[in-house]
Amino acid sequence: MKRLFALFIVLACINGSVFSQKKSAGQVKTVVIDAGHGGDKPGAVGRKTQEKTLTLQMALKLGKLIEDNYKDVTIIYTRTTDVDITLADRARLANKAKADLFISIHCNSWTNSTPTGVETYVMGLSQSKANMEVAKKENADILLEKGYKDNSDYQGFDPNSPESYVMFAMYQNAYLDKSLDFAGYIQDQYKSAIKTINRGVKQAEIFVLYKTAMPAVLTEVGFISNPEEEQYMMSDEGQAAIVSSIFKAFVTYKSSVEGTKAPKDLKIDLKGYKEKTKKEINTPVKPKPAEPAPTESAKPATDKAPEAPTAEQPTTFVPSTAQTNVEPPLPMDEPKEAVAPVQDSAPKVEVTPPTQNPVAEQQKRGGIVYKVQFMTSGKVLKENAREFKGITDHEYYVQRGTYCYTTGSFATSQEAVKHQKAVREKGFKDAFVVAFLDGERISLQKAKEMLEQ
Repeated sequence: MKRLFALFIVLACINGSVFSQKKSAGQVKTVVIDAGHGGDKPGAVGRKTQEKTLTLQMALKLGKLIEDNYKDVTIIYTRTTDVDITLADRARLANKAKADLFISIHCNSWTNSTPTGVETYVMGLSQSKANMEVAKKENADILLEKGYKDNSDYQGFDPNSPESYVMFAMYQNAYLDKSLDFAGYIQDQYKSAIKTINRGVKQAEIFVLYKTAMPAVLTEVGFISNPEEEQYMMSDEGQAAIVSSIFKAFVTYKSSVEGTKAPKDLKIDLKGYKEKTKKEINTPVKPKPAEPAPTESAKPATDKAPEAPTAEQPTTFVPSTAQTNVEPPLPMDEPKEAVAPVQDSAPKVEVTPPTQNPVAEQQKRGGIVYKVQFMTSGKVLKENAREFKGITDHEYYVQRGTYCYTTGSFATSQEAVKHQKAVREKGFKDAFVVAFLDGERISLQKAKEMLEQ
């Protein structure tokens, strides 16, 4: 009853017109900001605060920044107070609003105080045990929901059961590459604004991302289990750096999707905010010596120590009741991109030749070519796979380990838009236009600027 009342309050605060509007192709007009956890679900707990408190503070600040700079964007919060909203309801709220972007804010944790850093997740299959453990941590709120086993939204999903994660194996989403783009922009901004370890873009089976039908990311803004990082996330300066980073990533993303220029003068009115100088940005992070390891209640030496977080794989979550006598090393190297999906045999990373390409010669000469992207996949599909729904002139390019399938090849964006409509009629309602230069994907804005020169 309490949960239903809380959800009613959230829905009542939303302008009803948002739910009736149609989703605009190639525009970012509605953004859902999700403050992780809440109510009886505190999330990770630090020495001084809880994850649910920090995520709500930063979610509200992020929404205000977007509203201050974009009058054409509607912000919807999954919660604005300390209430309990189910994972299914968070996704349902975003889908019903036909949102163009979903941003979930969380804090990371570990069994001791050593690890630090920031990382951003998109929905995808875990590439390591560590990724799976992170997914389990973020999905664990389901276990706190009464009657979750009988809830049709979860389809019998149990966050602690490896077998339950099979449901994610067939995951395909036309928005996956856009999610990866936005996640990459966030990590780039973190690198410029925050002097901590950049753990990069990761993929994991996170339920709330799985259920959202739009570009969606979950960003871990720091380790609440590290006292210094916890204090930084609690401070005005720390929250300003984190929130402004996500906001600037949003600015880049919106401009890229819409093919427009970013606002010249951004209004960033946050207490504690200041621009980092080049010297501050380039100053390397010096690792601190590890704290003395606990010994009194440590496990026997025969037990396997928990997998240590590294730059290549994100932090592993271990329940607070577990003990360890091994301090995980502080990662030093920044990952460049998400790990490619595991294949039975390594695919040849090349663009597959389309059946027809009316502007092939133009592409060879270095001209701009427009295509229609209609699907993404974690693996290379057979040429006549049923997933193509009869589209034969398909090809793919690889972005952050994801295979992005396109169709058609056009000299102008207008021709591509016409083809886009035909592709959507085949059932790919989320198909969108992309631009290439010399075989490399570029933003629509860059293509437009180059053609105007």
